[in-house]
Amino acid sequence: MILECPVLEKGNRLPVKYTCKGEGISPPLRIKNVPEDTKSLVVVMLDPDAPLKTFIHWLLYDIPPDVDYIEENEKRYKQGRNSLFRIGYFPPCPPWGEHRYIFTVYAIDKELNLKEGVTFRRIKKHMKDHIIQSAELVTLFKK
Repeated sequence: MILECPVLEKGNRLPVKYTCKGEGISPPLRIKNVPEDTKSLVVVMLDPDAPLKTFIHWLLYDIPPDVDYIEENEKRYKQGRNSLFRIGYFPPCPPWGEHRYIFTVYAIDKELNLKEGVTFRRIKKHMKDHIIQSAELVTLFKK
């Protein structure tokens, strides 16, 4: 499985448009080579360089397995809570320095069927033992 972001700039830099310095909307993602036995996809965006602990910026789940492109500013799929306990995308806005933003897509063998607004912790609990494959993409941003 492959995860790509078609708008990345040189050096895998996330364009300003998708950050707190721009429009603050979620970037588009392309998903390739999803395993045949996949029942749903989960996408998460994390900042492991956040000051206190890994910051969850975005969480999508119960994405149909035939979806190969997630539009920018995506609103069609269920979204979970970010680290600020808000549903939806929270744009990168590092307090200092350059941070890594890691997008991961998980192919799982079931639909989660959870209400919108759950936490990543709860998603991980329900995905446990159901992950078929995953793919990761690391982007960078500095204010």
